[in-house]
Order: sequence, then structure tokens, then C-alpha cells
Amino acid sequence: MLELQLTSGESESFFHLTVTGQLESAHFPMGPDGDGLFCRYDIVAGPDWELMSGLSSAVTQSARTDSDYRTVVFNMPIEFTMKSTNPYGWPQIIFSLYGANMWNVETNRGYARVFCPLSGTDSERVLRAPLFILKYANACSAAMSWITGVNPEMRDPKILSDGSKHKGLSSETYGELVVRLQTISRGSSRMALDWGQTMVDDKF
Repeated sequence: MLELQLTSGESESFFHLTVTGQLESAHFPMGPDGDGLFCRYDIVAGPDWELMSGLSSAVTQSARTDSDYRTVVFNMPIEFTMKSTNPYGWPQIIFSLYGANMWNVETNRGYARVFCPLSGTDSERVLRAPLFILKYANACSAAMSWITGVNPEMRDPKILSDGSKHKGLSSETYGELVVRLQTISRGSSRMALDWGQTMVDDKF
């Protein structure tokens, strides 16, 4: 991970993490199920993390497939800076994909999440996050969902950041989001935080 030096007079009780990149596209093996797709992202982090700059959530423009019927391009920029006193609750980005069904009704088309890269070094990391669609557990609700083309939706997608809060959800995966991210840290070495970039020989 890139390491920047603290400026004079800046506190050493916390470190900064800057994340830059973009939500590049959504890819579907047999093409998307809906039309006019758009995606929302939400940044989720632990209680000790504070957003210093950038947006905690944003929505892409509506997009459709072009020459490649399997790919929907968003090119939505992602850029934010956070600070924390410890790495616990490392930032995640939760994605919620929406689109119109055959009745031209907006419905959820899947959820995905990624952890911000721990080590960005000198280049962007390409992350491929599987999209999963919620399904009703009982047959009657599932049949109504199939007829209406409306998928179940989460009230708060941020619960996906905590594995203990979404146990037992019925879902299936279809497609993936392609996300490019790079991380830069500042102040972590002065807090004796090691991101695993030190060579083994240097530890002895």
C-alpha cells in the first residue's frame, strides 16, 4: 500500500485511507434480465471510521447494453477518504442494482459487496463481485414474484456488511459487477500498523 508522510502538527492517533476508482460495468453471461439498469453504492465501515471527504452513497446513470449484449457499462467514479484509530471494520462498498421488468416496473436486480483493497501498491485492483438476487422462501410468494417480475428487496442493504445479520437469506447468483479500486494510506506506519508489505527478511 502506498504510504504518505504525515504533515507537521498532524495527530498520530489515527490514520487516513483514500480510495479511488470506479464502478466499471455489470456483466451477465446471458444478458441482463431487465432494461435501463442503474446501480447505487453505499460505503459501510466500523464505528471508529469517519468519512472525511467524498460521498458515502451515490447512484449511477441509467444504462443499457450496447454492442455486447452481456455487458452494461456504468463508469461511475468512486473517491473518498476516511480516517480511523484502528483497522477494525475495514471499509466495504455495498452495491444495489435496479432495472425495469417486462411491465416497465422498477425492481431490484441484485446485490454485491466488495472490501476496499488492503494493498493497492502502484496500480488499480480489479474486483469482480458476484451479483445475488433475493428469492422468496415459500412457493406462493415465489410464484407471485415470477408472475409480476418484481424481486424481493432489502430495506437496508448495508446489513450485507455483517455476515451475522443476513444468515438464512434465500438467493441465487447471476452476473457480476466489475470494480476498479486503488487505496492509499497515510499515517499507518507511525501507528505501528503493518499491511503485510514488509519483506520477510526485513522482519528479522
